[in-house]
Amino acid sequence: MIDFQSGYILRPVNPIFIYFSLLCALLLNLLPIGNYSWVPDWLIICIVFWNIHQHRYVGVITAFILGLLMDVHNSDLLGLHAFSYTLVAYLAISWHRRIVALTAPTQALHVLPMFLLVSLCPVLAHWILSGEIYWWALTGTVQSVIEALLWPLATRVLLSPQRRPIDVDHNRPL
Repeated sequence: MIDFQSGYILRPVNPIFIYFSLLCALLLNLLPIGNYSWVPDWLIICIVFWNIHQHRYVGVITAFILGLLMDVHNSDLLGLHAFSYTLVAYLAISWHRRIVALTAPTQALHVLPMFLLVSLCPVLAHWILSGEIYWWALTGTVQSVIEALLWPLATRVLLSPQRRPIDVDHNRPL
């Protein structure tokens, strides 16, 4: 795979690193810091990133399982996060060719609607089921903007193991 921003040929990704990063993102989501609008959903950032860059390892089923884990953790309606994570994983896989060819700030603008979808899906589900809108839950849009702002940093951190050279040889051009 080629990093279009730098023209650097990336090394193959280690599947252990992918699942380790997903586990770390899940553990960050499980921290008891509260459900504030300024706390990003680390797991959806990681799921979207790996669905865009390595959709053969992380797919819709992985997003569904992680969404069920988040539903159990939040004591929310079972399947709410699972549905939104699955829908966003599908969108990320279908848009991956378009997004990979862009720079990181432009990628952040393209993944912002996906993050908005994840934050607004629970609000819409509660509105459909109960008939009333929780207006305070619309602060999830702030959360999705923060996630989009963290996208270039996530790209830099999660692609860093693929950018390091195998062996440094000053006589070899690649």
